[in-house]
Amino acid sequence: MVNFSVFNELSLPFENNLNIEDEFVNFFKLLKTLESKNLNKIRLDKSFREYDIIQNVNFQQFMGQSTNSTFTDRLREFLSNQVIKLESPLIKEDEEEAYDTITSHDYLFEDSPTIGGLACADIWNTIAVSFNSHIKWNQDSISIQRNNQPIAIKHASQSVHINSHQLFLDELEQELKLGISKENFWERREEFFSKIIFCEEVEKQIAEVDKNIFERDISFFRDIETEKKSLQDFQIHNEGETVKTNLKLRALREFYIDGKIEFFEKHIIKSSGHRIHFFEKGDKIYIGYIGKHLRTAKF
Repeated sequence: MVNFSVFNELSLPFENNLNIEDEFVNFFKLLKTLESKNLNKIRLDKSFREYDIIQNVNFQQFMGQSTNSTFTDRLREFLSNQVIKLESPLIKEDEEEAYDTITSHDYLFEDSPTIGGLACADIWNTIAVSFNSHIKWNQDSISIQRNNQPIAIKHASQSVHINSHQLFLDELEQELKLGISKENFWERREEFFSKIIFCEEVEKQIAEVDKNIFERDISFFRDIETEKKSLQDFQIHNEGETVKTNLKLRALREFYIDGKIEFFEKHIIKSSGHRIHFFEKGDKIYIGYIGKHLRTAKF
């Protein structure tokens, strides 16, 4: 699970400036409520300064038109991360698995393709937040389509909507309380995971990966473990014939399961291009390798 919400860019611009200052204040209250619930960042597809707030009125123009100094001070606090930490873009360059997911799924909202905040709320399994700029955003769930199937996106445009997501937020709090770290992972892995089994080689691999990559991998593993996501939600790659038939290259991808060696050809490409090789057997998922791209005939 992630500790950020995502901004639904479709909730801007407002149709007019009627009650717009009040809606901004409500939006700030919503973000503060999310921060208190461990969603202490919000991701946007671009810098907030780049959005039109009203049709053909960008953020700087909007601020310049306001005669309410207290309100403009709040806007400046928001831009300087004093309300909540702002991050962009929605998917960072080193988050290849999220790119794979969004490019391999067809997301639609109101019959139009979308790869913005609503789609990313599904990818990250988090809450999409909107301005209450239209009646369609004044609800705690937004229906979109993924690969022609309807799905419900957790959503909020007012603090009251958060009440509907308490179970999700409780689960997030419990995940944070687990306190999984590189230092304690191997000794406590069976406390954290029952569906996912880590082969012995993973102990050394985990020690060598970057801390940020480790945290993203753990979030991925926990989502699979708790069935918030399935492997099928991600783009799965198979090794080519050269690797399959070359004994030395194949051996790099072979690991023991219950005393029997298996070929872990299936893998998911994750942050910074590193791979997770896995093998499914019964109701278990075995992880054999976490790390950089394993050697092939090309390199």
